[in-house]
Amino acid sequence: MAKTALPIKVLMVMHNSTITGPNMATLSLLKAIDRSICRIDVASPAEGYFAEQLKGMGVTHIPLEFGRYEDIVTILRLIFILRRGGYDILHGHMGRVGPIICIAGKAARVKAIILTEHMSAGSHTWIGNDPFKLFVHRLFHVISNNFLDMVIAVSDKARKSYISRQGIRPEKTAVIYNSIYLDKEKAVDRAAIRARLGLSRDDVVIGTVGRLVREKGYGDVILAAGEILRYNRGVHFLIVGDGPEKENLEKLARAKNLDKKVTFTGFYTDIDDIMEAIDILVHPSWTESAESFGLVLIEAMARRKAVVTSDIEPFFEIIKDGRSGFLFPEKNYRALAEKINLLLGDRKLMEEMGRFGYEIVKEKFDARIIARKTEELYKKILAKKKRG
Repeated sequence: MAKTALPIKVLMVMHNSTITGPNMATLSLLKAIDRSICRIDVASPAEGYFAEQLKGMGVTHIPLEFGRYEDIVTILRLIFILRRGGYDILHGHMGRVGPIICIAGKAARVKAIILTEHMSAGSHTWIGNDPFKLFVHRLFHVISNNFLDMVIAVSDKARKSYISRQGIRPEKTAVIYNSIYLDKEKAVDRAAIRARLGLSRDDVVIGTVGRLVREKGYGDVILAAGEILRYNRGVHFLIVGDGPEKENLEKLARAKNLDKKVTFTGFYTDIDDIMEAIDILVHPSWTESAESFGLVLIEAMARRKAVVTSDIEPFFEIIKDGRSGFLFPEKNYRALAEKINLLLGDRKLMEEMGRFGYEIVKEKFDARIIARKTEELYKKILAKKKRG
């Protein structure tokens, strides 16, 4: 393999700076990257939690705004950034930025262009069913595929979906999982954290974390709560997040007389506190959610929590059913309640699942492992480009 000059200069492009799964996984990756091998700068909107975190990590953040009718301005700004920075690789995240990085990267003569796909949508329903819009959308991606040197998918499900939807050649794809940075474990005051959240120190706390939208399946958790509380009164449910479905979920909890047993925290930034407070994490997403990975699962497993999740395809790459967690048929709240009741009736099983889940994260999803794979992929692509 031809030698690549180090450090490799990379510009990552994200289309938002909010708290999202892709952004949180990127922060973990950046923390683990060997800066003697790769120098990674990040271009994303100026304001938001993600941008603030980058600055705190010492990562160069370059403001780059996105808007529905501003793509031309974004492309011109990106070309300027690339030419000024002398980057070797342009690495965008999410299909939204695909055509933008391809046009800008080629115009600026960047050596390599990479896209990471974080979704596994089976269709383009997000742009409606207008045949013309669908045609234009696919045309843009077909053109982009000729410019992209590699598409990284965060799961095999996402890789297969991208190949099917966008028509890219399989040999131009690779799977590199999302990750979490495993810090040394710190002493924490679980009782104090629970007190801040208004939780009893003695209850078993079952938590969910995510954006409150219908396709995430959180209504199934509330329905399951009614079944669980028939036999286990010392249980409390914690629903963390915000979104358009929050009011409906609160109404459902009241209708089922569960409002004293279900706490809605709203938007919450300190996920470490949440993971420390809970005993079991539930992730009940439906296929319609188009999830491609399930970052919250490995966040819980990294803290030795038992997890119960729906049986949609991407989660098979994370969970070993019955060992590191339980899978249940999606949209089946009674099956969900049954799995949770199994854990509530067997604390030893709950603890064993937590320990086994932690080992899986350490072996497969630690950011240091993912960083080394990313660095090697960068070097491989540049060496191939150098050979012509």
